[in-house]
Amino acid sequence: MRNQTSLSQNTPNDDYEIRSQAEMQRRFIDLQFQRSELEMKLKRVNEVLFLLGKEMEQNFSYNHLYK
Repeated sequence: MRNQTSLSQNTPNDDYEIRSQAEMQRRFIDLQFQRSELEMKLKRVNEVLFLLGKEMEQNFSYNHLYK
């Protein structure tokens, strides 16, 4: 009888632990996905900035030589 009581007392705590770990895992996966999305956006922004810098250099060189 004593063992049954202690087992029933641990079950809600165990369920809480399982749910808590599952929620942490879900959040971790969600954050990994968001990180991946942000890394792709950052890569695109860097590409655009690099191209803009090249265009500005060409424009500066053109203006400096021909004006």
